[in-house]
Amino acid sequence: MHQPWPVIERRAESTAIVEALGSTDGPRGVLLDGLAGTGKSTLIADSAASRNRPVKWMIGTTAAQHTPFGALAQRVDDTSPWKLAAMLSDSHKALAQEVRNGTIVVDDAHLLDPLSATLLNQLATDGAVSLVVAIRTGEPAPDAITALWKDRGFARITLGCFDRGETDTVLTAALGGPVECTTSERIWTTTQGNPLYLRHLVEGSLAAGSLRCSDGIWHLRGEPAITLELGLRLHRQCACAPLAARRVLALVAFGEPLDLTVLGELTSQESMLAAERFGLVRFSSEGSTLVARLAHPFLGEVVRKSVDVPAARRIRGELATRLGEDATGPIERIRAAELFLGSDRKASAPSLTAAAADATALCSFDSAETLARAAAAGGGGFQAQLIRAGALAWTDRGDEAERLLSALDVTGSAESDLVRWAVLRAGNLFWNLDARRRASDVLDSAGTHVTTPAGLDCLNAARATIDVSIGHASAAAKTACRIRDSSTAPPGALMWAGSAGCLALSLIGRGYEVPPWARQALSSADSDTSALRFAVGHGEVLALTYTGQFDRAECSAQQYLEMARNHDVAWFGMSSSFGKLELAMGRLDEARNRLESVIAILGRSNPVWRVLANLLLAQSLALSGRQTDGIAAVRRAEASFGENTLLYKPDLAIARAWISAGSGDLGAAIGLARRAADTAGEYGLLAVAAEAMHTAVRFGDRSVASRLTALSNVVDGFLIAPMAAQAVAMAASDCSGLLSAAARFDQLGARLLAADAYAQAAHSYRRAGDRRHQLGTSARAYSLAQQCGGARTPAILAAASPLPLTTREHEIALLAATKLTNHEIADRLAVSTRTVEGHLYRTFTKLDVSDRAELAETIRMENGQ
Repeated sequence: MHQPWPVIERRAESTAIVEALGSTDGPRGVLLDGLAGTGKSTLIADSAASRNRPVKWMIGTTAAQHTPFGALAQRVDDTSPWKLAAMLSDSHKALAQEVRNGTIVVDDAHLLDPLSATLLNQLATDGAVSLVVAIRTGEPAPDAITALWKDRGFARITLGCFDRGETDTVLTAALGGPVECTTSERIWTTTQGNPLYLRHLVEGSLAAGSLRCSDGIWHLRGEPAITLELGLRLHRQCACAPLAARRVLALVAFGEPLDLTVLGELTSQESMLAAERFGLVRFSSEGSTLVARLAHPFLGEVVRKSVDVPAARRIRGELATRLGEDATGPIERIRAAELFLGSDRKASAPSLTAAAADATALCSFDSAETLARAAAAGGGGFQAQLIRAGALAWTDRGDEAERLLSALDVTGSAESDLVRWAVLRAGNLFWNLDARRRASDVLDSAGTHVTTPAGLDCLNAARATIDVSIGHASAAAKTACRIRDSSTAPPGALMWAGSAGCLALSLIGRGYEVPPWARQALSSADSDTSALRFAVGHGEVLALTYTGQFDRAECSAQQYLEMARNHDVAWFGMSSSFGKLELAMGRLDEARNRLESVIAILGRSNPVWRVLANLLLAQSLALSGRQTDGIAAVRRAEASFGENTLLYKPDLAIARAWISAGSGDLGAAIGLARRAADTAGEYGLLAVAAEAMHTAVRFGDRSVASRLTALSNVVDGFLIAPMAAQAVAMAASDCSGLLSAAARFDQLGARLLAADAYAQAAHSYRRAGDRRHQLGTSARAYSLAQQCGGARTPAILAAASPLPLTTREHEIALLAATKLTNHEIADRLAVSTRTVEGHLYRTFTKLDVSDRAELAETIRMENGQ
């Protein structure tokens, strides 16, 4: 490990234990229960040691569970009742004397023998010592132990597993750096926050090399591993179970989650109950179905490794055959097909091909590639190969996909197959291999053989996606809209058109049209176009962001992230879109953390998302005052630029403008922002042009008011009006106009835009000699900037500052603004009335206000009311 394993303080539980042990008018003891590995022993040791009293430990063990006084490690030669009673009395006296006014700690008390448990009950009765008794949740305990809290009044504390936040805290501390969000989610889901499992997973995955650090961000690639120690412990637990229970365990390990009906047909009810009794499996309801799952997250790995190859193949064959009989949905068909691959039975090529198509539709591309490869090897032919190539292309293995697609002979193929092949190959050539000319040639060549309107719609929709990526958004939108409204367009064409049209419309300023189109497009997704739903999602989130509908944008982004759970590239792409939204809302810390994680994991794959994520990160870093890191992000974006990222040329200029502004060169910054607006205008990207012009306004440019005003008549959304109003007010040095624009941004949730507008209003008030309004607006700008993670824009740095009051002056000003009298303020603060009067006099002078009404107005402005 990079650092000693961290311990999360269980403050509430520790306090409860210490209070129970120190009780003077009640039972001096506590019963602590929790699952194995939740940290009971560590908590008890820390709590007991904090009292500086004698402590004696007793530990229940399986080996001594049936030995009288086994927990005391005493040898009992004579088990007659008289002898045992005498030993019980002697042990009671000896322990009470040895630990008088101290604490006896009993760990794993559910494993105590009856006499040791009785001894503890007697000690609890006379109250000579304090007791801390720990048992494992779900395990049967001796009656004398359960009586401690049922009859003796002991406090009972349940120690749970870590929640998601605590798990993240432990991971960050243990690894010495931040953990990528999908990795922390995966680890928490796998371990369910169990501290023991968490530690063994981290240490095992580090040793196996699946838990790695890239650019300071930890991420998990491949399957997590566990330590040999935990593996042996779980293996011993399995070995103690009867043979029938181990049969159930093996079936569940290979087929989890397993329908209880299926499990019952392959084993017996008695065996199932035995497996549950030994803590190997658990039964639960999932929807309307009863299923069996493993009781521990890592049992599956241990069991599958322990079963010999012939037996494993036999079990998979049994499960595959039985599950295949009832498979009615895609998940069931995929599970059955995957089990067949490693079994002693053979699946047909058509069934494997169908399962591969199902996996593609669910964006489980690794499964799709494996199943399609097996189908092709078994005679699946063109269809299996096409599905496999698609899985390779959608997971950034463009070279492999191109080798496979170029080798396929499409001569004489049905038109529908030719179109599918051409669209897939062109998309792979363009987005993965940045080969625009070759992609166009493939579509053109296919077009000479396609005669049906449906086939031509598919080819034209694919061209539209290329057009929008090279900046020809208006042309792409026109083509996509025509296909959307066509009565002959097949689902595939509608999905390709939706992915192009939603992105194009969001960029050209017609964002209001996107959400309904996105819903329509998603309903057209099939196995060939399933991954395009994330291109649609990118367009939708972008449209909602550009139009200032931030709540809807956040909800939409979360939904697409959930859909992308099985597809890493899509996850990081949608995370980039989310980063754009967070940046627009002024959530700099969240945006920066999200984008840094994306960039660390994307590595050299997927140039489109890599360019976008780095440009957004550069802007967030510049806004945070980290110019050097921002320059590095811009350079990474520039290194990845190609024809498939021409769309982001204006964004590159905007990012460079923020770097220049952060360096203090506002002239260059304004020039770059104007250049970005010009380039966006040439491409017809009016929403981007508006963003670029408004960026120039935020830098102090007074020359773009007329252009922004013109755009406000053609660009959708709630943001464009205050953008134009700010530009007009800036040009006219209109204080109230700037204040009005700032308030509108504030209402929309665009906190950083509001902060800049307030800061510019403060500057205008200062030039007008209005000190009171200057201080109020600058204080509001400062407050918003702090809410945005301490943003450092030129306007904020030039004009924003908190009210120039001491802590006491500010406190009294706040109370005075609530209409309290001087006497009431004095009583509340326990000071003299004269002191209050003196502070208010100095406050009025500093803020240039004449009465309490003006003071209240200034305070309200500071607090954004």
